[in-house]
Amino acid sequence: MANHGEQLSAACPLINEIKVGEAVISKSRFSTRSVDQPYPRSGHCCATDGINFYIYGGYHPEYHIPKDPEDSDDEDEVVVNEIFQEMWSFNIATETWQKVETVGRQPTETASMSMLLCGQNMLLFGGTGYPWGKNPNADVFIFNLSEKSWSIMECTGDERPPGKYGQAMVLHDNKLYFHGGCRMIDNPLTNRRCALFDSTVYCLDAGSKTWSQLATSSDTESDTKKGMYRHGLAWHDGNLYLIGSSDNKEAPMKDKKYLDEVFQPHKDKENRWTVEKTKPCPKGAYPAPRKHHSCVQWKNEVYICGGHNDEVIFDDVWRLELPSLQWFKLPTALPVPTCFHTAAITPETSKIKCMYIFGGLISDITDPDYRQRKRTNNVFRIWLDIPPLADISLRKIVSCLPDVTDETIATLSKLGVQSGQLDKLRHDKCR
Repeated sequence: MANHGEQLSAACPLINEIKVGEAVISKSRFSTRSVDQPYPRSGHCCATDGINFYIYGGYHPEYHIPKDPEDSDDEDEVVVNEIFQEMWSFNIATETWQKVETVGRQPTETASMSMLLCGQNMLLFGGTGYPWGKNPNADVFIFNLSEKSWSIMECTGDERPPGKYGQAMVLHDNKLYFHGGCRMIDNPLTNRRCALFDSTVYCLDAGSKTWSQLATSSDTESDTKKGMYRHGLAWHDGNLYLIGSSDNKEAPMKDKKYLDEVFQPHKDKENRWTVEKTKPCPKGAYPAPRKHHSCVQWKNEVYICGGHNDEVIFDDVWRLELPSLQWFKLPTALPVPTCFHTAAITPETSKIKCMYIFGGLISDITDPDYRQRKRTNNVFRIWLDIPPLADISLRKIVSCLPDVTDETIATLSKLGVQSGQLDKLRHDKCR
């Protein structure tokens, strides 16, 4: 008997064009000019409201400033060690980029920031300038999607985190939880600056705007809970789950099995970590140990993809179900093995379930000169479920259009396309 997906595909051939479960490169046919898309980068952050996919910040060792095709000057202007201070939006329906013009004081130390969607705001924390550790950001920035404006959250509390970068961040019940990250400190033994990686857990109540500290690195003697950097963090039923490794190859994986460390900030008043074994996928495999991968959560499902182990860059995609800790390997692969990228998944309120992945490193990770490692501005898309028929139909309409302009949208409105659907074609709209 045909399954539900096969039955729907037979009833609506448009579903076959969605390619549910397959990782593909998302390319716009409306504009391919370099000036109309973000420059290749790593160390950026991203989030999505289900209409647009936003990226901010990032780094490139040699930024060749894009020129207008009509510019006859053959000389490229090159900026070394560029820390980007720009917001871009990728419209999900039209698959087009637009640089967002913003107002207000924006963050300037943007490498390895964290960014999450909270209502109609993006909340950003951390980040560093270049050289790494320069002026690390300790403020929480708010980016309002409707007004395209920046502001700084005025917070209280004596237990607030220092400026850092590479931390993991998750939002639940209007509370932000932060774990790990890196900052530079003075080493009195060597009289030199060195990187300090920690596993401190902070909580910011976004309602009262109050910081608190839930656990410090000294709360545990296990090396598997120290030195966490650019890892994943998920929340489920009162537990925080650490997903992935730090700069230490052995943490938090043992015996080549992927482990999770569970933090219980509400159930355990002492705020202690516990280590729980995960279950392999039905074929008996675990994700290979890795770091600098991406990690996103949708309800009780956590998705990881890419990353590296200092020798190989991965292209696989996995799902971890909570609280069963059951792994499933998705039958797809990233079009290009990628690490130091970012990913975001559409919110539940958008009624679509789709993961977007942007940027990162795609060349030999063993090259000791990180400046020679190639960065990309690829956008990968993975539909994780069949979207509503209205969204499928809208994508089909867009595929038939010569362009997407205000005039085109006005014509579609006259033809009876609902305004709610047309709003999905605009970069300046938010959910």
